[in-house]
Parts: sequence; structure tokens; C-alpha cells
Amino acid sequence: MGRKIVCPDCGSIVDEDILKAKNSENTCLICGANLGGDSINKAEEHSDWITWYYYGFKSGDGKSATLSEKKIDLDKHGDTFYLIKEFKAPPEDNPGGLDEVKRILRTYIPDAFAPPAYDSAINEIRCPRCGSNRIQLVGRKWSWLTGIATNKVDRVCMNCKTRF
Repeated sequence: MGRKIVCPDCGSIVDEDILKAKNSENTCLICGANLGGDSINKAEEHSDWITWYYYGFKSGDGKSATLSEKKIDLDKHGDTFYLIKEFKAPPEDNPGGLDEVKRILRTYIPDAFAPPAYDSAINEIRCPRCGSNRIQLVGRKWSWLTGIATNKVDRVCMNCKTRF
């Protein structure tokens, strides 16, 4: 058994042998803080940072969330909100604003405020008669009377052969 190391940030006690096995001799496994005494304390480094609260809504799709500088009383509003994460970040009026706060939040929760995934079904062309997505482009026939319209194409469904 190696010596016991106490993390200065979270106060957890970690065995030195476990840290060596995980290749993180100078990093706390619980909070990620530096265990060496030669670094600058995080509290002194970011003394102007405030506490942010990341709340989720209990109703809806389960993916709706809000970010707030103020703590919500969960005893009073517990049927509407639940606390997902409490973290430190710069105030909103700092350079970067809320984008910087969201970037820091994504270090804890990677899918927080992620842009919506592209849905390919939105731009997919379907047959109006049968709903199939097997469509082929076919050029219009040429004639002496409608020779001007020869550059146009029609869509033809491969299932029901409908032109549209």
C-alpha cells in the first residue's frame, strides 16, 4: 500500500498506487484537480467566477433545459424543475458571454445546448401517390410544338410509375 493523498479541492483521499496505475500521479480521479502543491489555486485563479445552475424541465421531451445565475427554490418549484449541474463559470457580461458559459458546461455535460441533429427526412423527396422515396429524374419528350420545354425534367416514382 502506498501513501494516501488528500485532494485540496474536493477533500477525497486517494491511494498513491491507484494514481500510478491510472497514470495520473498529479491529478485527482474524482474532480480532476492538480494534486501537486506547486500550482496556483483554482479559487485564486478564477476569483471573479460565479455559480451557474443548469436546470432541466420535468415536463416535455426530457431534453429541455435552462441556464441560470440564480438558484431556483426546488422545494417550491420542484414539480417543474430539477437540478442537473451546479458549476463555476465567468459572469454573462464577461467577453464571450453565454457562449463561454455553455462551453464550460459542455466540459461536464457534453450534450448540453448541442445544436439539433440534422434530419435527412426533411429534405427527402417522396412520391405523392404511394409515399416511396425511390424517385428517378426523366427528361420531358421533345416535339415541334413544345420544343422550348425540352430542358425540363419530371420525377417518376419507381414503384407506381407516377410522373410529378
